[in-house]
Amino acid sequence: MEAGGISVLEAARTLGVGIEAICGGAGTCGKCQVIIEDGHFAKHDLTSHPAHVTPADAAEQAICSRRGLPAGVRLSCMTFIQGDLLVTVPEEAQANRQIVRKEADVERVIPVDPMIRMALLTLAPADLGDRSDQERVLALLENRFSLPGVTFDLTALKSLPDALRDGQGEISLTIWNDQNIIRVQPGMQDKPLGLAVDIGSTSLAAYLCDLRTGNLLATTSMMNPQVTYGDDIMSRISYAVDVPNGRERLHRAVIHAISELGAQAAAQVGATADDIVDCVLVGNSVMHHLALGLDPGQLGHLPFAPVAGGPVDTTARELGLKFNPGARVHVLPLEAGYVGADNVGVILAEEPHKQEEIVLIVDVGTNGEILLGNKHRLLCTSSPTGPAFEGAQITHGMRAAPGAIERVRINPQTLEVNIKVIGQELWSQDVPDEQLGVRGICGSGILEAVAELFVAGIILPSGKFDPKVTSPRVVTGPKDQPAFVLATTAQSATGSPILLTQGDVRSVQLAKAALYVGAQLLMKERGVEKADRVVLAGAFGSLINRERAMIIGMIPDSPLEQVIAVGNAAGDGARIALLNKGRREEAAQVARWTEHVTSPLESEFQEQFVAALSLPHASHPFPHVQRMIAERRHPVQARENIIKGEYDHE
Repeated sequence: MEAGGISVLEAARTLGVGIEAICGGAGTCGKCQVIIEDGHFAKHDLTSHPAHVTPADAAEQAICSRRGLPAGVRLSCMTFIQGDLLVTVPEEAQANRQIVRKEADVERVIPVDPMIRMALLTLAPADLGDRSDQERVLALLENRFSLPGVTFDLTALKSLPDALRDGQGEISLTIWNDQNIIRVQPGMQDKPLGLAVDIGSTSLAAYLCDLRTGNLLATTSMMNPQVTYGDDIMSRISYAVDVPNGRERLHRAVIHAISELGAQAAAQVGATADDIVDCVLVGNSVMHHLALGLDPGQLGHLPFAPVAGGPVDTTARELGLKFNPGARVHVLPLEAGYVGADNVGVILAEEPHKQEEIVLIVDVGTNGEILLGNKHRLLCTSSPTGPAFEGAQITHGMRAAPGAIERVRINPQTLEVNIKVIGQELWSQDVPDEQLGVRGICGSGILEAVAELFVAGIILPSGKFDPKVTSPRVVTGPKDQPAFVLATTAQSATGSPILLTQGDVRSVQLAKAALYVGAQLLMKERGVEKADRVVLAGAFGSLINRERAMIIGMIPDSPLEQVIAVGNAAGDGARIALLNKGRREEAAQVARWTEHVTSPLESEFQEQFVAALSLPHASHPFPHVQRMIAERRHPVQARENIIKGEYDHE
């Protein structure tokens, strides 16, 4: 580059290279760090040398010392070009950051471009005749950051005098959407926090992020306190509509829980809930309405019309969230009456609308939501699965917490049981019984237990216990129903054996049938017989064993390499929207574009549903499952059949 006497920061901006400078290039923040490379670089056909820039003056040396910067680092706003240069921008000084989500061999790059920006200003002491502090701040924002028309939130304005005094004229501003100053702090502050929350019917998950770097700082979760008022969304609609003050009670319960999750997450990183300045919420349509304090009554009957379907922007204060007084809240849009903002989050995370292949995404939860399609056409529907997969309404069901059975293996030849318990690194066969401490069974363990009972022949395709099977593990459980002992009394922390009963199996059958029928409904509408890829998502999506999910018929029969589990994609989508304002606009567009498919006539749906109750299905072929079961029950014979080509039809 020819000598021009412009700063490295200005040159970088001209070339489209983003360098962090929250002081707007005033030389006070110390964020715009660069390293001047030394040597000849044939690739660029130039020779770079530290002498090709102006030397650091006393002011630059002082700010570097004050901010504790390492030797050899220059501030790009105070370094002026005098010759050819090759400049390295350290990662911590890069403005156009990206974070990468890695899962299932797929990488998703998320550009970090939040609604929040930080600005560092230094105001000289006011002189007689000067404009107000408010006006001087706004003038500096316009001149240094090209931000005209910015306004103060009243709470932020009230804190301005104290911040100026405590910071000796140096203040940090938190600005929302380049429009509103929502917080004023003394001195330099550069760690604005944001919270992304997935409001599930049974559980809540919150993700605390650094809005400047995009880093995920902490994750917290808890049971949804609304469960006290009803296990499923229909019971909560009834409570909200029929019980005096019911809606307000449900609203307060979930808002209090979100506030608590935010405080817990912030405490993990040495911060407080007051440091949370932006928040994104997702949830199914009923959770969405109750979090916003909206009447969910219309969602309880045809035509299931929501009060609000588009994106909602509000304040934490207005919702009652105990975050920073100026914190903003964004709620992703709904797709339809029963396909909510959580499903929009799944789309943002998995991006089926940007792919050529046909993708089936099954978001497993109390209210299961299903997507099918690609960039040409995307369909959605919902399936009321109930809370079985989240451990509710199961005899010994519990959330995924220490002491919960999360993995189950049953030897088809001996009926010996081997379980994996959360909090234990080893399987039960390698742990003394008295040290196992089993307290119950969570969603992934419930699914695997049913699959293993079926593979072992303990339960029939109908789901009923086979009366011909005799084993000390098969006992009479509560209400005189057959049951299977997953953990013995010696292995239990409760003093009683942990059972899976006939009723529990039935609950899983009802849940998996609802999901399967929903997927078949979308495939019929889309005109395809199978998907190119099947994605399992949900609160325990990363824990779902894809083989056993297919064995019970929860998802269509597919080659296992085409089935992946991605965890809480709705929560990931909320985090993406928190970190990138452009993805919020994309969410609004894709929510309108996605087609909602309603359930068929009751008689047709009932016929499909009854057939789907069987393990894996009463009539649909499941060749991959047939092979998996054969390999487990009769491994020698299965190998011979493979050699004969018996499974070639799959």
